[in-house]
Parts: sequence; structure tokens; C-alpha cells
Amino acid sequence: MLSDALIVVVYIALIVFIIMLTILCIKLMGTLNKVDYLLDNVTKKAESLDGVFDLIDNTTSKLNTIGESIIGALSSFVSKIMKRKRKNIKEEDIYE
Repeated sequence: MLSDALIVVVYIALIVFIIMLTILCIKLMGTLNKVDYLLDNVTKKAESLDGVFDLIDNTTSKLNTIGESIIGALSSFVSKIMKRKRKNIKEEDIYE
């Protein structure tokens, strides 16, 4: 008698467990649908910002090129001045 009651209790617990798992799966599917919608929305917004990021990238590249050419011109100017000073110093040493 006691073993029969125990078997009935186990079966009832298994039925409740299966029902709870079914409900949990249904709720998880709803949550996954919401997450999928959210990810699609974020992807669309990120793609709309790609143009802005491309513009910023191109602008920084052009500014970098301009800066490098200015620095190159200044360094060549300074090196020319330094060569002249060295030449003048060497000529003065020769005549002394």
C-alpha cells in the first residue's frame, strides 16, 4: 500500500515537472523572439552609422596626410638651415 502511494506521488511529481518544463520552454521562445527583434534593431542602427564612421575615417586620413607633408617640409627646411650653419662653421675653422 505504501509503495503504491509512493509510485502515485512520483508519477504526479513527474507530470508537474513536465508541465513546468513545457511552460518554461514556451516562455523562453517568447524571450528569444524579443531578443532576436532587439538584435535586428541594433544591427539596423549600427549599419546606419557606417556612413558617419566612413566620413570620419576619410577625414582623419586626409588630415594625417596633410600633417605628414607639413612636418616633412618643416624638417627639410630645418635640415637645410643646419647644413648651412655647419658649412659656415667649417669655413670659419679653415680660415682661422
